[in-house]
This record gives sequence, C-alpha cells and structure tokens, in this order.
Amino acid sequence: MSERFLVIIKLREESYGGSSEEAAYMLTDQIIPSLEMMERMEGEGKVTGGFFEGQTSGMFIFDVEDDMELDRFLASLPIMNVYDIEIAPLQSISSALKRDRRIVDEVRTAAGINIQR
Repeated sequence: MSERFLVIIKLREESYGGSSEEAAYMLTDQIIPSLEMMERMEGEGKVTGGFFEGQTSGMFIFDVEDDMELDRFLASLPIMNVYDIEIAPLQSISSALKRDRRIVDEVRTAAGINIQR
C-alpha cells in the first residue's frame, strides 16, 4: 500500500547566484537533471504537481511506498542543496471520513445520544 505526501519546494534566495555563469551552472547541473528525474517519476505515476507559473517554487504530491522512499528520492535530486522543502503526509478523503464518523460515534456514545444514521 502506498502513501501520499505533499512536498512544497522553494528556491533559497541566496542560491540564485550573482553571475550568468552561476545561473547557467545551476540550470544545467542541478535544475534540469532534477526536473528530468521528476518527469520520469511522473510517467511512473509517482508524482504529480508542478511549479507555480513564473516562480521558483512548486507543489507536488508524491505517491510512494513509504517516507523512506520519498526521502531517498528527494535526497537524490541535485536541486536539494539549493531548495527548501516542506513535507506533509496526506490522509485520503475516505480515511478522513471514516475517522470523523468514528469520532462522532464516540462523542454520541460518551454523551449518551443514540441517533441512527
């Protein structure tokens, strides 16, 4: 069974560099290889999402076996030394619905309320 994670990445301002040569290096050696890796994962159905239009940040949903697979993949991306990352595990809608129904049932039981659905 796979797990889903929301991953938000944002280029660190100090990573921009000051020269055209630094920008070209970042693009050819870090950003483009990372995007190619993510494109392969997208083709495998393991990631969806994208970068915000005209910005240097993006939001992605990874569908992986576990957090270790996500960590291994993110660590392998050349851009990880110039991007900040936020990760949040996602709960499916059906799982959240089951959880909330269970909570309602527990509250009703605790309050002595017996209302049938």
